[in-house]
Amino acid sequence: MRPRRWFAILVCLCCLVTAAWPAEVKGENKKKERLAVVTVDRVNVRQGPGVPYRPLANVHRGETYRLIDIKDGWLKIEWKKNKIGWIAASYAAPVREMEIVQEDRLRLRQEPGLDGRIIGHLAQGDQVIVIKEKGEWKQIVTKKAVGWVAASYLADAESPTGSRQTGVVTADSLNVRVAPSLDAERIGRLLHGERVEIVETKRDWYKIVTRSGLGGWVAAEYVEMKNGQAVGNQEEAVAESASPAAVDLVTIQENGPRQYVKKWTRTPVQVLAGKTIVLDAGHGGKDGGAESVNGVTEKTLTMETAERLKEKLETYGARVVLTRVNDDYVPLSARVATARLYQADAFISLHYDSAEDEDASGITAYYYDRFADYGLAQSFQGPFSKLSALPFRGLAFGNYYVLRENERPSVLLELGYLSNRSDAEVVATDSYQETVTTAIVNAVRHYFQ
Repeated sequence: MRPRRWFAILVCLCCLVTAAWPAEVKGENKKKERLAVVTVDRVNVRQGPGVPYRPLANVHRGETYRLIDIKDGWLKIEWKKNKIGWIAASYAAPVREMEIVQEDRLRLRQEPGLDGRIIGHLAQGDQVIVIKEKGEWKQIVTKKAVGWVAASYLADAESPTGSRQTGVVTADSLNVRVAPSLDAERIGRLLHGERVEIVETKRDWYKIVTRSGLGGWVAAEYVEMKNGQAVGNQEEAVAESASPAAVDLVTIQENGPRQYVKKWTRTPVQVLAGKTIVLDAGHGGKDGGAESVNGVTEKTLTMETAERLKEKLETYGARVVLTRVNDDYVPLSARVATARLYQADAFISLHYDSAEDEDASGITAYYYDRFADYGLAQSFQGPFSKLSALPFRGLAFGNYYVLRENERPSVLLELGYLSNRSDAEVVATDSYQETVTTAIVNAVRHYFQ
């Protein structure tokens, strides 16, 4: 009987240990939050998983966001604190891991393999985001490009161990960078109230690790220590953004064009500081303008282009005024009056063309006054000629009301033919909207230099 009693006791002990073990392991191995990284220059965050849903915001290549769900080719993300949206899976990818480059001037290739075309180089110490693996190669994302590198030259971005302090982000939006410098590549973004672990301090920067595994450098003045000792304030958080403000400016002139910098941040504002630009999104309300065979209306496209363009111009210091901000009908006279009221330095009317000839294709820049408008129109020739998506048809005289009756330098841009099936498909994409608005910004900058 005694051996059986001891055997029963042993079995009971084993059961107790087995029952307790999973709970302990579970506590030590909590599942990490998933992240998604943007893989294109710029893409819309939409209200739902589909193009028909309303755009909520724009996100950019190299930025990471909490990944909530994947559904039918769309990623559900938290693009802002407690703000949920969807981005197309073709423009983003789940993050596999964060790694550190171990070789200086590491070649970034377009395809995996030694025969892949070299599209750039990475510096030793750069932190990259890995989204895919293929054999001995890894596809990575940086702010500037997406490409492949040899996996043997990457190492895990292990979080430093030891004593750490906890901090709280005080800025509305705080950039995370690969190195302690405003010129360093941005690899993520933190939102107000997020907690971080501070693992290293260097000058005015903190090296941090977030609960989702993102590691990098942030400006120390926008992180408040958990013990309540503030190292910055929210009002100054705009110092890291490129958005201009009415602050004291000083000029600098090096080998390139003249630039302006904020005395207190040294942030470049460039040549558009102090310039007023009126953007006229063509049509609206009862006037839908042209319509493609797929049902895309001109008034919708012009509004999307204007909003995206406004955001970009403002980052270079321009004051931007829209002739309409909603799907409203605005008379032509009121559009011209807006340019006069705000004493616009440039008036840009945005349109998408239509023609009986379904083969008509491309972009045209129209002017009216040879002396007042032609210089502005001519500035678009170079940037539009470099676009590969659609051909540039050149400059042309246009007897349009918004040009003819306008006292300010004016141009009317036809950015593609909705009557052409191919053009219509191209102009409705995020990639085209990104490249064409960048070209317009470059033209405007050239005009004022």
